Amino acid sequence: MDRTREYAWCCGSGGGVKESNPEFASWTAKERIEEAESTGAEAIVTACPGCERNFNDALKDGDSNALKVYDIIELLEKAV
Repeated sequence: MDRTREYAWCCGSGGGVKESNPEFASWTAKERIEEAESTGAEAIVTACPGCERNFNDALKDGDSNALKVYDIIELLEKAV
């Protein structure tokens, strides 16, 4: 994705943003999902339960069903 490392965006859920500004959190997650899809990615992997929830909520509200969201432990389980 174009936004990586020091230029990366979070999912939009961190620091209580999802609770205090739900529209912004949803918009941010959808932006990140679009960025991931534009690379041809099949999944987003995270170690943060807030990110997992926010991305899954955004996917339910959006028009993308192709992208999957995994906790890093789920990905490890699939690899074993």
